[in-house]
Amino acid sequence: MVMLNNNLRIFITAAETGSLTETAKKLYISQPAISQAIKKLEEELNVTLFIRSKRSSLKLTDTGKEILLLAYQMANLENRIYQTAYNEKHLLGGIVRIATVPLGASLVLAHVLPEFKKQFPDVTVELLEGNPYEVKDMVLNYQVDFGISTSPYRGLQHRALFQDRMVSIHAGEAKDVRLDSDAEPLVLCRISYDSINEQLKGTCSELKSPLVVQAASTQIDMVSAGNGTGIISGLMLSTIPNRLSIGRVEPEINMEIGLITHDFEQLSSAAKEICRMILGQRE
Repeated sequence: MVMLNNNLRIFITAAETGSLTETAKKLYISQPAISQAIKKLEEELNVTLFIRSKRSSLKLTDTGKEILLLAYQMANLENRIYQTAYNEKHLLGGIVRIATVPLGASLVLAHVLPEFKKQFPDVTVELLEGNPYEVKDMVLNYQVDFGISTSPYRGLQHRALFQDRMVSIHAGEAKDVRLDSDAEPLVLCRISYDSINEQLKGTCSELKSPLVVQAASTQIDMVSAGNGTGIISGLMLSTIPNRLSIGRVEPEINMEIGLITHDFEQLSSAAKEICRMILGQRE
């Protein structure tokens, strides 16, 4: 694709990586070339896009953040133009970018994408993983075509995939856990922590110094070793081998996991086809 200004494309990548070094590696061009492209774009727009540090790190200015959102929308429109051209020849091509929580990758995309790539080899699929907040932000900011995340959906259109609930996990005998009163040490993975916080609107700030780890597998290992009680998505727990006891969480935390986007009707043909296959798998 050549329609999007190359300096703008470099700017997008630099904003995503936050590093001249990483941008150069990702785009296979030199750091001086990256710096020159950003400088030229700043001169063209007569604004400062980044705050630079001595370690080649890049931090967006407030103006830079606003321009990045517009750049994402331009890149999205460019991709849709190329996909429309492919459709004229009764083909599907271009790029589909999907943001997903880890559970969406393991339960949904891992099973759908092989068949999709078999049927539509000219479509490039890019996956970005994140926590529920990050996935919704990526959809809202037009960084991706659609996402797979947990409710609430922050005003985005959605299609339900799964119903899920938080459960407590224990190395010993199963027991129920009250978030607002239990004194037992809690072990949470980042996704669980963010989901509890989002579902109960600030409850995490009241938890008594939970131990928060990044991966659900690490959380399970920590609980198995006797470091405390875990709280985790029941669906996520089912994907990881374990011998833990399962209890209830009070107040009860129920969630929906679904496809999210600004407008399903406005998705590119390729993105619509992946969504169709995902929803078909769930029927």
